[in-house]
Amino acid sequence: MICLDGYRPDELMDQTLHAIRTRLAHEPDEERSVAAEELRRLARARLARLAAGCP
Repeated sequence: MICLDGYRPDELMDQTLHAIRTRLAHEPDEERSVAAEELRRLARARLARLAAGCP
């Protein structure tokens, strides 16, 4: 899970590759923690868009 909210379209590929490279070195517990935080970021962003009336 990688949250890319807040990045410009031209930054998405670089950010994705950076996250993958960084996270491949994580221990399983660390990766679970990072993935959980990414899910929280996505959920917050979606709730904010819903509250603002945006799709």
